[in-house]
Amino acid sequence: MGALSALVGAPVDRGGVDRGGRRLSWVAGGSGPTVIFEAGAASPVIGFAAVFKALAADHRVIAYDRAGYGASEVAPLSLEGQLDDLIAVLESAGSGVLVGHSWGGLLVQLATWARPDLVDGLVLLDPSHERFWSAPPVLPTDDVRREEQLESAREQAATTARVAGTTPEIEQLLEAACLSYLETPEQMAVHLAELPMILDHLPELAKRRTEAVWPQLPVVVLTAMKDRPEAFVRPVLDLHGAVAGATNARHTVVPDSGHYLHLDRPDLVTEAIREVTGVPFQAVGGV
Repeated sequence: MGALSALVGAPVDRGGVDRGGRRLSWVAGGSGPTVIFEAGAASPVIGFAAVFKALAADHRVIAYDRAGYGASEVAPLSLEGQLDDLIAVLESAGSGVLVGHSWGGLLVQLATWARPDLVDGLVLLDPSHERFWSAPPVLPTDDVRREEQLESAREQAATTARVAGTTPEIEQLLEAACLSYLETPEQMAVHLAELPMILDHLPELAKRRTEAVWPQLPVVVLTAMKDRPEAFVRPVLDLHGAVAGATNARHTVVPDSGHYLHLDRPDLVTEAIREVTGVPFQAVGGV
């Protein structure tokens, strides 16, 4: 919270909701249309810091931690549990535009199908799709994966700080906030278990998509192409295109961004969110 307050230059408040005796936490800043960030698997939501800062002047921006991440207390890990928690955030915060990256991009689609009354629009950042894992990956041992998670966390923390930070002091705060997501053994256990949980639910995810009824709402889909293996380019474009077709979305392919669009191209992500909320950027001083 301190890192985002320093970054935005205005108070960022801590909020949350009781989920049967455990705390589900978020931070919120600004005022205006509500925007809620949903991070990818094993990713800190503070990775959206640059976009959070860009929107906080004229939006109410909420970054929440899934159970076991950041300031949110641990809960049994399940698809239904993560979906219910997201819906609980929406019920407490009020309807808003959901911005989901990777696994978060699929999770916000599930929330839209379940509670369309709580969703004003979607921005899907290289969203996951259950068919991406038609041949699920073979996961390495937990010891190896633990070190991989720590190395990935350090890289994301450094990039988040560099992209969003404005002074060395704020960069240090942001980097520390990112790394705080893996401070405890319980947090690491959640990070290691989340992808296997998703893979266990692929048939359920496919079933929900076939039964889904899309409401009429504004949607933007951004597909990252940088460093994507050639074998996956066409399948990803086809699946993202199918989501865009089902929602009458604007679908944009971004050749100069890797998977983490909010780190590589926070300007495009901010622009997409403003398109969906209908709040255009207002230049300061008439420039």
